Amino acid sequence: MWSCASSAIEARRRQGRRLGRERMAFVLRDIHIGVCNIPSPEASHMSYLTKQPKRPLTAEAVEELATGQVKTMSEQLAEWALGIRFSDSPYDVQQALRSCLLYNISMALAVNPHSDRLGTILEGAAQSPGPVPTFMGRGSRSVTDAAFINAGLVTARGQNDTHPDTLAHIGCVVIPAVLAAANVARPCPSDVVDALLVGYEVIPRIAERFGAESAQRGFRATPIYGVLGASVACSRVMGLTVQQTVNAISIATNLAGGLLQTWIEGTDEWRLQIARASQSAVLAAHLASLGMRGARNSIEGSSGFAGAYAAAGSSQLDLSGWRVREIAFKPYPGCALNQAPVHSLRTLLLNTGVNADEVSSVDLFMHPLDASYPGVDAYGPFTSAAGAIMSAPFMLAATLIAGRPTATHFETEFAGGCFHDRARHVHLHASESIARGRCRILVQTKSGSSHTISFDEEAPFRQSWDGALMIARDVSRELDKSSRDDQLATLVRAVERIDEQAGLTELEGLIYSPSGAT
Repeated sequence: MWSCASSAIEARRRQGRRLGRERMAFVLRDIHIGVCNIPSPEASHMSYLTKQPKRPLTAEAVEELATGQVKTMSEQLAEWALGIRFSDSPYDVQQALRSCLLYNISMALAVNPHSDRLGTILEGAAQSPGPVPTFMGRGSRSVTDAAFINAGLVTARGQNDTHPDTLAHIGCVVIPAVLAAANVARPCPSDVVDALLVGYEVIPRIAERFGAESAQRGFRATPIYGVLGASVACSRVMGLTVQQTVNAISIATNLAGGLLQTWIEGTDEWRLQIARASQSAVLAAHLASLGMRGARNSIEGSSGFAGAYAAAGSSQLDLSGWRVREIAFKPYPGCALNQAPVHSLRTLLLNTGVNADEVSSVDLFMHPLDASYPGVDAYGPFTSAAGAIMSAPFMLAATLIAGRPTATHFETEFAGGCFHDRARHVHLHASESIARGRCRILVQTKSGSSHTISFDEEAPFRQSWDGALMIARDVSRELDKSSRDDQLATLVRAVERIDEQAGLTELEGLIYSPSGAT
């Protein structure tokens, strides 16, 4: 790939000597776009470049391309991401982003501060004073600590949006970081939505490149890749240059972290990972804005991020299409990999009329990588809610006992009791015949009958506005307050107009007031 690109550049270089330096900028731009693997206008899933005027290359970029020097991954991401415009994106992309915002803010507003033990701990560790408000009237903090607290709230229920191919949760890291940074930078609403879209587009592109191997090494995708993408989003909302954004990415690679061991032992670090990733993204962009420099090859360098967390290799990134279209919403709190099993068991009981009390055993078949993902095959009792959140047996037991798992089940039933007794009758099997993210369930009844259901949807739980609204309504019903319908109506109205000042102002008025009350 690179040798072909270099040969082409050399040929154009010779041609450029005849055309002159200004003409050279336009000739080399075509080579540059090809190297980044950005699709042509004829591609079925157009990138932002097909809908927006191309940004002229700087003199430094022309000189760099003329010497045959290939852009690093950070430079590719920065130049590409800072050109993304919400207003120029297709309508379904705009609506997908609105859906993600509605979904994630609904999760934050559904947290009960009186029973959120871990949230209280995280809040107590983030006490740096500052002017940036925190969600639901928890006071003001520094910009980084506000992002820290707010991210911990968005992810508190264990019900996050998910990029299915990478298992990375995007909104819980990006949204708090961008909103916190926006409170300081005070950009126009279009800059805020541009930054949010940047975060949703950047994180999956890095994670899909390295995520499979980093997971095998014990690293959790969301905090590892989330801080990188969110640092780009914060750079966008803060108005940083391309070079400053490259520096922010490099700084973020030095702040990335998060292990899967938390799921194996069912401990509390999982929320800390999200809170810290969002906080570090803001910090990385802020340091870059102050002049801190970062390594150009921070991702793919010989001692860079990729080699440390996954494996060094080609610096090519796939910058085609729109990843926000691919985001999935968990209809239930708990691990993303357990959504299909819970949904399948509920469907089976409904379609067959089998009474859950008559079920003697449940056999769950999953892809080996899903079945062996840390915590999925665990049985309680657990030391904290984290163990229950990841456990497929626990979530299916909750489905049998209560019809569906809820966030309250995780908080109140993780330590022992009937949920764990019922979970002992759920048996997990790894099967190569099952695709990732899919499952098959076999139910045996006390009377001797058996029933089977397979879940093999092509794009399960894919984001949509109607889907986000339905889940938001389900979540709001768990709240014990009379204002929940008004609160949801306000949230919907604000998100629908999020690219306008009135919509952004209304959203801020809702999320920063005590308990989300208007």
